[in-house]
Amino acid sequence: MQVAPKIFRLLLFIHLCCCFLLLLNGPLYAQKGIEEKIDKIILKAMTEEEFPGMAVAVIQDNKVLFKKTYGLRARSGKEKVDEQTIFSIGSVSKAFTAVGLMQLVQEGKIALEDPVKKHLKQLPEAWGNITVQQFMTHTSGIPDVKGEKDGSSFEATVKKAGKLPMAFAAGKKQQYNNFNYAILGKLMEAVTGKSYLDYMTQSIFAPLQMNRTGVKPRASNVAMGHLEKKGQWKEVVSHFEPGDYGLPSGGLQTTLSDFIKLSQGINGNTLLRPKNTNAMWVPYSTKLSNTPGWHSRMAGAAIVVHKGGGGTGIGSVCDYKIVPSQKLYVIVMTNKAGNKLSPAAITDDILFKCFHIPPDTKGPDAGEGNEH
Repeated sequence: MQVAPKIFRLLLFIHLCCCFLLLLNGPLYAQKGIEEKIDKIILKAMTEEEFPGMAVAVIQDNKVLFKKTYGLRARSGKEKVDEQTIFSIGSVSKAFTAVGLMQLVQEGKIALEDPVKKHLKQLPEAWGNITVQQFMTHTSGIPDVKGEKDGSSFEATVKKAGKLPMAFAAGKKQQYNNFNYAILGKLMEAVTGKSYLDYMTQSIFAPLQMNRTGVKPRASNVAMGHLEKKGQWKEVVSHFEPGDYGLPSGGLQTTLSDFIKLSQGINGNTLLRPKNTNAMWVPYSTKLSNTPGWHSRMAGAAIVVHKGGGGTGIGSVCDYKIVPSQKLYVIVMTNKAGNKLSPAAITDDILFKCFHIPPDTKGPDAGEGNEH
């Protein structure tokens, strides 16, 4: 039986319309699937670990695939976490600082190969040849000192460190050291003539309208840090103030909304030209995997990562992972430290279940467990 031409054309038109709608809505269905998977991962973590609150986002190619907040700012209160809630991000501050340093490289004010002592004359003579890149990649070899914790000034801590032997020859090993970034913060101040916080605000936070990022000791809508031990809970307030020399290392605070803006600024080349952005993803050497401001991993795709918090000083833990080849950014901020299930495990779970990027069990695990 032959179908009449008009009916055939009608059926063909309906078929083509259906195909077009499927093509149009395919990405929406895919995004909905990702949203459901991430929500399931987070709700499971919130239940198992008793996180009081959490803020999570996934950005790919500058499009926000997922953003959601969970729980409470403080376990003792009723105020909910939202996109404007301020979290302490601990050592993820180093990744923010790295962007500021690369801007100075881009402007020709410093070079990665510069000895830092070229700009900071007060550094010990033994540190004379250690470069900006070596400080950024934790390959400097300087001794690990905890000056700010005992109230020592930057100058006193440098003097104390200068009397100690080098941990290793610069560039030969990598060893996570918060003081590397305290020194880099002072480098930024010496080169720009501005305080670290003023420079970061003027060059990054203000241009991206990250209005609730910086150091906000007396701001409203702040996520209280929490420590839990044997069923006993303790609320923690970040001890950092705007002038502290530990800010570049671990003192910054931000919101989910602002963190998304930073990720889009990095990906969209708003802050840096592609050449300088890409320089942040290059390991120091084939044997030393740290990149300027980050730790790198190989897990089906090159991943750069920074963790922050976990210590007693801020009572929160944050994890930030980037897959540069896929223009993919994953953010997890929590307001509880001392967790069996870390935010790093949560970001790994998101990458694996939503993007088929497996976790790298052999990758570096630096950053967590340090409140800076």
